[in-house]
Amino acid sequence: MLSRRSVVGFALSGAAAIVLRPATSHAGTPASGHQVMLDVPKLAEDPTAVPVRVSVDHPMERDHFIESVEVILDADPVPRKGTYRFTPANGRAWISFPMRSGTGGLVKAIATCNRHGRFVGTRDVRVGGDGCAVESDGPRARPGNPRIRVMGTPRIGEVVEVVVKLDHETDTGLRLKDGKYTRVRPEFFVSEMHVFLGRDRISEFRLTSALSSNAIVRFPVRVTGAAPLRVVVVNSGGRRWEAAEPIRLDG
Repeated sequence: MLSRRSVVGFALSGAAAIVLRPATSHAGTPASGHQVMLDVPKLAEDPTAVPVRVSVDHPMERDHFIESVEVILDADPVPRKGTYRFTPANGRAWISFPMRSGTGGLVKAIATCNRHGRFVGTRDVRVGGDGCAVESDGPRARPGNPRIRVMGTPRIGEVVEVVVKLDHETDTGLRLKDGKYTRVRPEFFVSEMHVFLGRDRISEFRLTSALSSNAIVRFPVRVTGAAPLRVVVVNSGGRRWEAAEPIRLDG
């Protein structure tokens, strides 16, 4: 079994790949390309870090693209798992992140096309315990700057995978007692992530306390040149951190 440190090291080196099961999709429009692929494990042994990947095989052009993907698990005490906004500069529409889940249940991924509106993919997940309640009232670790890794050495026009490792704990502020969740302290989490390519903001992720602590977030970027990639994160207390990484072109 891999330790959490081993998993983080694998993710940042690009050596690991997780193969998960695809979702059932319920498209609001039967047109080609309007199908949400939602990948979650059938059974997640660690409810504080349930791997999620949402993708839509869809054009990402100026006049026709996926604007956003929202992930929801209504049965959970923190049902909203984030809204992930894209632009054509991403090149593709997909997102990968770990989430907390308190109860498991039906996960929904809602994608929005700028032309055809919303369509949904669903998937059931079971969790081995509760991942939303706080475990202690101890002090929270001090957050740090995120780390960025651009996978591979791409050519202009190619879509590259970007890996961001957050250095920030997540606390829902909830405690489970007698089968009920009670708020015992304020939430503490990364609430926003903004992605810039050069001077242009190309993605905006609105996050919740359902994001796992020290999460690894993956997403695509279309390479247009050697412009630097920059990530700015903001937490629930309004503090900001950022990191930048150059994109090194092949040849």
